[in-house]
Amino acid sequence: MLSGSHRKNNSSYLSLKTLYEENITVKSVAQELEACHKNDEALVIRKALESKNFDIMAVQDQGDIIGYIEREELGEGRISKYLRSFSPRELVSDSTPLIQLLHIFKNKTRVFVLENNSIKKLITHADLQKPPIRMLIFGYITLLEMRLSDIILHRFGDGSWHSMISEDRLDKATELYRRRIDKNEDINIIECLQISDKFDIIHKDQEMRHFFQIPSKSKGRKDANAIRKLRDKISHANELGLDMSWMEIIEVVECCGHLLELSESYQYEN
Repeated sequence: MLSGSHRKNNSSYLSLKTLYEENITVKSVAQELEACHKNDEALVIRKALESKNFDIMAVQDQGDIIGYIEREELGEGRISKYLRSFSPRELVSDSTPLIQLLHIFKNKTRVFVLENNSIKKLITHADLQKPPIRMLIFGYITLLEMRLSDIILHRFGDGSWHSMISEDRLDKATELYRRRIDKNEDINIIECLQISDKFDIIHKDQEMRHFFQIPSKSKGRKDANAIRKLRDKISHANELGLDMSWMEIIEVVECCGHLLELSESYQYEN
């Protein structure tokens, strides 16, 4: 049977998961797409784009957006000469969950946002720095940490996990646990472990490595370090996409998603 504590934690987890995967959409990061007219002079528009450091601009005709232009392609003549049509592969609906946007951006640098059959917004790599994306990534890692805590508590509730981390790490968790107990917080000591400690415990148990489909301890440590590194960057408000490329960041989020999906199939019955 599931314990009351686990039912409470699982309910909180599912609420957060629904928020991140269904209720936060691309609307939260999309920016308005500026537009010019198809009969405008291309060189004039190019200068305007350069002054704003924009790479593209939408093109209008009779009030409707009919396509877009790329700054680097503009030369002599009218804008219509350089008009590009929107490809279905460049479009996402404004109701697309934000987590899906990250997967889309694994192989793209921009997408156009479709609102009521009209394209009026754009998302680029720069928009991935915005708070909703950072909140999503941090939230996903937090969800994974919650699941690891629950599983470790169930599997090693007798305290056998103590020998799986260093004495120093155990002392720090114990001290934090005592401080939080003094504040009358409803918590267990496993929740006071760092995420790296929780991964260490999982990696050192053969059954858990098999359950989470971790091919080796070294691969598990590599993924765990990447998750911790990304979580620390976000919590310290560091700019993303610098020493970790967006491809790497998205792969870390996908790794979290994979581990979360596996964790949902964990059987808690005794």
